[in-house]
Amino acid sequence: MNKETKRLSQLMEAGIESLDITITIEDIVNQDISAQMAILSALLDNEDFAIYFREKVNIVFTGINPGDKNLWEIPEVRKYIQKLDDEFPYWLYFLSKEGDGLNLIYECRMIPFLNPEDEFDLNFAEFKDSVQNRWIPAMSEVCAFTDMSDEETQQLCMSFYRYMLAK
Repeated sequence: MNKETKRLSQLMEAGIESLDITITIEDIVNQDISAQMAILSALLDNEDFAIYFREKVNIVFTGINPGDKNLWEIPEVRKYIQKLDDEFPYWLYFLSKEGDGLNLIYECRMIPFLNPEDEFDLNFAEFKDSVQNRWIPAMSEVCAFTDMSDEETQQLCMSFYRYMLAK
């Protein structure tokens, strides 16, 4: 049993309510996603982990003070999150819909600093592509892995849509 698998087992046994994926300023400066990927990849090691941590994962930043900017407006953060998303597209299944993690990933995939008309025209295609060709297929893969019913899978999709409408 590797370190992350053991950690997830211990967290499950303790009955934790959420799993924080911590990203430090050093991770961002070095563009090093290895620590986060070790934990995220372990979520897919067995069905029990995937079921237990469904919609319980949060992304947490430490040591970053964006000042008057949003995190997604910082180029290094954008690049880091895009790199993480390229390796782990299973956010719709695992990320909590209570926090801002999913919105951060979405915003980091979009073209920043556009006026409202251009934002819709230019970013809608990227959003549609991310949802239809990355995030929903990845979510469906985990749903199949965990033997979720079609109804439960639809509920998970609706949870994402409600989250995005609220943002």
